[in-house]
Amino acid sequence: MYRINILLMVLITLLVVPACSKSSKQGTEMKAAPDRAEASITWHNFNEGLKLASEKRKHIVMDFYADWCGWCRKMEAEVFTDPEVAKNLRDNYIAIRIYTDKNHNETIRYKNHLLTKQEFSMMLGVQGLPTVVFMDREGNLITKIPGYINKETFLPLLSYIREECYQKKVPFKDYMDGKVPCGAK
Repeated sequence: MYRINILLMVLITLLVVPACSKSSKQGTEMKAAPDRAEASITWHNFNEGLKLASEKRKHIVMDFYADWCGWCRKMEAEVFTDPEVAKNLRDNYIAIRIYTDKNHNETIRYKNHLLTKQEFSMMLGVQGLPTVVFMDREGNLITKIPGYINKETFLPLLSYIREECYQKKVPFKDYMDGKVPCGAK
């Protein structure tokens, strides 16, 4: 009798627990789906992204990323999935992600050079993760920013680069504080 009770409890547990966890996951996914669609960014590899930037005449935002990097994951969860950030990136930029911990044999074609991702990272001076790199439409380096960037800084930064304030020598801090507008080109 004791064995039958244990067997019944194991069977009930095996049948009930997966059913409960499955229904709660479905509910979460259904609620999150509209936000994900609104906040989706198409990340390109460098070679295709550079080509698209030239064709579409858009600046490049490049995210140097690794799965093991906690700050990279935090930036993905809090900044890149924000609907306002995602829309700005989709509308005004070509988004490139360099996965530093994957596809080690992937090569990057940059300015008549064939580079590994590690060589490319070193050439740009990327020393830690995350690092966000901004390039112009031709793939020339504008700036690189190491570390986590919160949404409140990232959004004005996107406008600053899009409006090409860096070419007018407008300090970013003055731009953020509203002291110096530079106007879109």
